[in-house]
Amino acid sequence: MVENPLAFESSKTRRICDAFDDAWAFLQGLGSDLTDASKSLATRTILAKRIIEMADQGLDVTELRDDALAFVQHNPPSG
Repeated sequence: MVENPLAFESSKTRRICDAFDDAWAFLQGLGSDLTDASKSLATRTILAKRIIEMADQGLDVTELRDDALAFVQHNPPSG
């Protein structure tokens, strides 16, 4: 089997998915305007990119979620 150097290990993929789902659920639970239809795609994109970027830092799900939430708070989507 040829290894794909661009693919994530399954455990890392699970952390990324869980952190993203937790971050999005947190924003929805707050009733944040970042989840409104006009901003949701951009917000989700920012969260996903940040979590993927930070996944190699050895952070757990909670740390990835919290970092992504802080990042989107300081770098919200425009509009």
